[in-house]
Amino acid sequence: MEPNKSESLAKTIRIDERLRERRGESAAPAASALGPGSQLGHYLILKQIGEGGMGVVYKAQDTVLDRTVALKILPPHLAANDDFMHRFRTEAYAQARLQHPNIVTLYSMLEVPAGFVLVMEHVEGRTLAQCLNSDGAFAPGEAAWIYGQVLLGVAYAHQMGIVHRDLKPDNIFITRRNEVKIMDFGVAKIVDNHEPTRSRSMVGTLLYISPEQINGRDADFRSDIYTLGIGLFEAVTGRLPFERRTDYGLMHAHVLESPPRPRQLKSGLPRELERVILRAIEKEPNKRFQSAVEFRDALLHQCDRHGLEAPHAEDGTHRRSTLPRVTRSRLLGSYGFDALLVAAAAVLVMSLGLYPG
Repeated sequence: MEPNKSESLAKTIRIDERLRERRGESAAPAASALGPGSQLGHYLILKQIGEGGMGVVYKAQDTVLDRTVALKILPPHLAANDDFMHRFRTEAYAQARLQHPNIVTLYSMLEVPAGFVLVMEHVEGRTLAQCLNSDGAFAPGEAAWIYGQVLLGVAYAHQMGIVHRDLKPDNIFITRRNEVKIMDFGVAKIVDNHEPTRSRSMVGTLLYISPEQINGRDADFRSDIYTLGIGLFEAVTGRLPFERRTDYGLMHAHVLESPPRPRQLKSGLPRELERVILRAIEKEPNKRFQSAVEFRDALLHQCDRHGLEAPHAEDGTHRRSTLPRVTRSRLLGSYGFDALLVAAAAVLVMSLGLYPG
């Protein structure tokens, strides 16, 4: 007898949709689509904006609060599977902890006849993967600014006890307002969750997954560092360090093979940026940056040394988004300006004799 399709899906590795496209494989079957004008409680469906193995995502209008939201729906046939339901709840619990400008906000979770629903912040723009696929590699300063913003969100998530475990470019979003946001906590790990481990199956995306995740060891914060390092490598070179024809080949490469040096693939990259990338993707977690803060500091330091700046198009528009120059001195300078304003206000209060009480 053929096993239940949702049970088979639950046992598979989450492989990147881009890898499937390269090999001509089909994605996991989607749930029945809801057409524009469909109603889920007080949410009016506007259009479908995404789909995957964990259901379908829609743009919708909250008719009570009069705002646009994103609805991620886990349909009943997947909700009936314990593993899928566990992942969906874990995603909700993890994201509910996080309130940060670089992380997509979760508003609520509800159950409707169409399935379980996550109600989330809706953002317009493109994923980092879409930018790379359409425009190619980023300029070093542009990539450093993007990943600097990502690392702010990741550092906060780690502080709140959340390991994302799938920080591939598809899960990094650049909005039309030049905001960088992390999304999709579908395989996130809650560090202080004392539930017994449900399985030792590998989770993540093979193109970006860390060696310890492949080996079935517990992923910690440094696993996210590795995945971000692979993504940064791709962002500045236009290529992944490991591209193989088979899943086994990819796993072997991540665990045992040395990556090419980014400067071999993209001439003109600063040596310091190359060192930052290669340290982030060390095989042994103890040899990587030990925190997202340390990773970001190293990235900002090399930006500061080389004065890297995100380029702007000559016609006044921007290639992907209008990305400002980011250096440590600029970051500290903003704080210095704020301090100057406070000091000026204090002097004014003293000169006018305006004291409390």
